[in-house]
Amino acid sequence: MKISNIPNQIVKGIMTPLDTNKVDTIVLHHMAHKTAGVKEVERWHINNGWTAIGYNYFISFDGTIYKGRGLNVGAGVANHNSHIISIGFQGDYHSVKISMPDSQFESGVQLIEYLQKILPNAKRIEGHKYFGGSVCPGKYFPLDEMTKLKKRGEKMENTYNKVNNCPEWSKATVQKLMDKGYLKGDEKGNLGLNDTMIKILVINDRAGIYGN
Repeated sequence: MKISNIPNQIVKGIMTPLDTNKVDTIVLHHMAHKTAGVKEVERWHINNGWTAIGYNYFISFDGTIYKGRGLNVGAGVANHNSHIISIGFQGDYHSVKISMPDSQFESGVQLIEYLQKILPNAKRIEGHKYFGGSVCPGKYFPLDEMTKLKKRGEKMENTYNKVNNCPEWSKATVQKLMDKGYLKGDEKGNLGLNDTMIKILVINDRAGIYGN
């Protein structure tokens, strides 16, 4: 996943860093505009007198992820910005029934997963409407899929990077394969195993393929 800077980003003043330990919710928004891209939205917000674009991150139709305010206090939901991260999605997902492009959807899922890794208390994923006074991100926004971190039509698999993160029934097999040198992980030692891979390893182990 790549996070890009907004081209020639406008920041008028000093942004306030978030207390990342207090961030408990990731909030999803749409633009309520069919085509407005990140620079147009930035211009709206600057013309409102804001310090910068209001969203912490912005995702275009083509899947490009832009860092707006990043890990600074955003301006996505009044009276809640000190404990949320706001992600804006290009498009109007309320006025006209449309389907979110796969590239935009997958980038949304990837960004949410990334943010939940670096913000350990950000357990909740909500639409702007959760806080009242809005229909955002719109009735045609794939909110249910995205909040469950699903790929289109299927649940995303868990990723296990360390032995102690693996399911209890698989830990002995994973440790055995590491001891034998069959599993080494990446340069940081992360194993990158998913549910399917672990099941295959355990089945093979129980069949005696890896020896005693």
